[in-house]
Amino acid sequence: MLPRSAHVCVTSRARRASVALLACLIVAGSTVASFASLSTRLSAAQRELSTLTRRIQAQEGQARALQDRLVVLDGQIAQAQARATQIAAELATTRSDIAAATAEAGRLQRRIDGVARSLFMQGAGSPQGAVLGSLLSSTSFADFQDRLAYATAIGDASQDMAVHVANAKAALALQAAQLRSLRAEQRRLLARLSSARAAAAADLAAERAALAGLAQTKTRIVSLIATLHKRIRAQELAAVGTAFQGSGHVTYGTWAGLFLRTMGVSGCQANRVAIVSWQYAEFTQAAWNPLATTLPMPGSTTFNASNVQNYPSLGEGLAATKATIDQGLGSFGYGAIVAALARCAPAIATASAINASAWCGGCAGGTYVVGDVPKVEANYPLYAAL
Repeated sequence: MLPRSAHVCVTSRARRASVALLACLIVAGSTVASFASLSTRLSAAQRELSTLTRRIQAQEGQARALQDRLVVLDGQIAQAQARATQIAAELATTRSDIAAATAEAGRLQRRIDGVARSLFMQGAGSPQGAVLGSLLSSTSFADFQDRLAYATAIGDASQDMAVHVANAKAALALQAAQLRSLRAEQRRLLARLSSARAAAAADLAAERAALAGLAQTKTRIVSLIATLHKRIRAQELAAVGTAFQGSGHVTYGTWAGLFLRTMGVSGCQANRVAIVSWQYAEFTQAAWNPLATTLPMPGSTTFNASNVQNYPSLGEGLAATKATIDQGLGSFGYGAIVAALARCAPAIATASAINASAWCGGCAGGTYVVGDVPKVEANYPLYAAL
């Protein structure tokens, strides 16, 4: 039997061991729970990423449909306005023609009335009686022939004037009918124009809402990817890239490098940030066309109502984008973009040149590209991988 002191020591050691074991179990349990919690959060984040990826495709489709409808409505409104202007000019011409025809008919009628009054004043109580009296009072056969010729001339002149009056009045009736028809068309056209403008206003509001929702989803997806860091699987990132760019694409970063090489400028980081920001701002699913150019090329097809093209290959898309910029160096302000890239200007300076050009003037409420540079600059590897 152990001494009491030894017994206490053993008991104490046993108790400490038990406490240590219990502490280890608690820590282990806590670690397992922590891992389980992290795994749960990761799974939830990945599920949300998949949901958002599907949602963004639907939102982009809705926004594109609204944009296409707005293009059609804008065309209809432009045509209606042009026809309204034409009708106004035709109405003015018709009113002028009616005034001229009315004056001519009045002039001819006054001539006929003048002839009738002249003959009446010559006697016999009527023009016909005056002519007959003149013939009966002739003093010789030659005189009779002269007076007969005069009477015939008067009759022919009166008949001609009567025909002219009838023609003038008929033209007047046609012009009055045309005036009524033009006025009716003008009323119908103005009603259609008002309806088209109301529809365009409603669609524009819907488009803004759709684009706002799209922007929120884009931001949430990028935030999730940033949170997941290296835990996101390659196929998940590829799915996001396809949702952002459609099936015909390479990553934003890869395309930026190839485009800068195609343009013959530096592939410096500032230029890469600017071009990735530009692609992200466009956010188009047009095949091999991340900047949404509209230049037709061999084998290209139309992507939307704005005439943005689908290109059959990466090389053709790059060539089309370069050609578009080259063609607008002076007329569309693209020269400033190329100059900024050539001197490897800060990304925000290049973005400002893009924003000031005619590429997408006024887009994104005036924040086109420049609004995306700060976040792309802050997390370039993430955006470049999309």
